[in-house]
Amino acid sequence: MFGDKKHVRIEVENKGRRSFLGYGLMTAAALASVAALPGCSASKSGTTTTITLNVAEVVDYGTAILSFASTAINVSFVASAMGTANLALANTVIASLKSALAAFQSAAGSSTSVTYDSASVKAAFDSILSDVEKVDTLIIAVITGTAANLSSSVVSEAKTAAGAAETLIDLLKAMIDMSGPRLRGVSPLNGDAAIGEIAVFAASQG
Repeated sequence: MFGDKKHVRIEVENKGRRSFLGYGLMTAAALASVAALPGCSASKSGTTTTITLNVAEVVDYGTAILSFASTAINVSFVASAMGTANLALANTVIASLKSALAAFQSAAGSSTSVTYDSASVKAAFDSILSDVEKVDTLIIAVITGTAANLSSSVVSEAKTAAGAAETLIDLLKAMIDMSGPRLRGVSPLNGDAAIGEIAVFAASQG
């Protein structure tokens, strides 16, 4: 939807020097759960497990979360609930996420695959994860908390979009979580639908 399909190859040395975000051995169940994610596959050769992730999905999910955040902070009830200080912080996070996504695309280049071991890929992806988690705590939490006491079409749309952004954040985290996806009650197959819901929200507020 947002770009050409590329892949990131993440290699995990079970007993060697390489590690995977601090996680240890990859069990068969964890390998299966990773392989079950959309755009994600895993294969094992000796002690090395190779996880292939769809770079376009990282970019699509990140871009949709960026669109959600940029739109949400301009909705009056959200801005009011967040307050001046958190709005300023949210704008900083949005700018950082935009830069991280650009860095990730630059690191991938025209290659069909890149390794997570690459310093530039790891730095960009880790920054994306850090930024979307801040979007979660700064913006999504405010919407879901405030929406419980308000009722209007705008509030309903914002709450739906916030849920969609939660889905995408969880999917991004699951891409590098070898213990398996920890989704908040949603199917890992809902990525495209979540992007669609955010697009509707952004269009309605545009």
